[in-house]
Amino acid sequence: MSGRIRSEAFKNKVMSAHEAAVLVEDGWNIGFSGFTGSGYPKAFPEALAAIIDAAHNRGEELRVGVWTGASTAPELDGALARTGGISYRAPYQSDPEMRSAINKGTSYYQDIHLSHMGPQVSQGFLGKLDVAVIEVTAITEDGDLIPSSSVGMNRTYLDYADKVILEVNEWQSEGLYGMHDIYYPIGALPPNRVALPIMNAGDRIGEKVLKVDPEKVIAVIVTDAPDRNTPFKLLDDDSRAIANNLLDFLGNEVKQGRLPKNLLPCSRAWATSPTRCCRAFSTARSRTSPPTRR
Repeated sequence: MSGRIRSEAFKNKVMSAHEAAVLVEDGWNIGFSGFTGSGYPKAFPEALAAIIDAAHNRGEELRVGVWTGASTAPELDGALARTGGISYRAPYQSDPEMRSAINKGTSYYQDIHLSHMGPQVSQGFLGKLDVAVIEVTAITEDGDLIPSSSVGMNRTYLDYADKVILEVNEWQSEGLYGMHDIYYPIGALPPNRVALPIMNAGDRIGEKVLKVDPEKVIAVIVTDAPDRNTPFKLLDDDSRAIANNLLDFLGNEVKQGRLPKNLLPCSRAWATSPTRCCRAFSTARSRTSPPTRR
């Protein structure tokens, strides 16, 4: 028995990933943890993919809706997409297998803004959430869940799912306890929602743990597997060319008086291509003053 499962109420629910995946029924919507390759379930998705493949080989229908926090990893999106068993996918993904299934029309896809997913789930716009499959670092004596390396949609999925499956990943550091700030009193739905009471960068307004009704938990899976942690690719000529074009554009904006010389704060998307371009941009900018290309 894993020392990470400290609540007696959860210890008798430990089972294999296969045993947990067998519980899934055709047509279910599944809310997975995971955000850009961090904190996604490692064992359950591949076990479910094997069960879907077996069902399809018998001529049986078994397809599920897949909701996440953002992109995940090949062990989740890729494994399930290859089966043709994903009927619907939201809100964001970056897996080539999943992309292919969407483009072929095998899977419906809704590119919902990540900040809109929680309210839409809580208001029932996407239908019933049958089960949440959430990776955690540990389960405390009181039955609280110490979050893994991401939070994403976990609070909402745990609250609104009819059933819950937990993956306790022993690879994740127990030092993650205290890193998270889980805020529960969200309050009224839009347009009547008020601002979160965060006034300073160091403010904490929530809890260190996620809450779950133990009666909803139907399975606990113990894993020991790393996050995706995909390394960024090296700079290439295309990235440098894009960065130089951006420098030319910004330099002209300064010249025309539409931007100050310090360029104001700059923000970028979190993805491989923007990251590579921004690295090239930073390198090029450090060699130029004012911000124009040499």
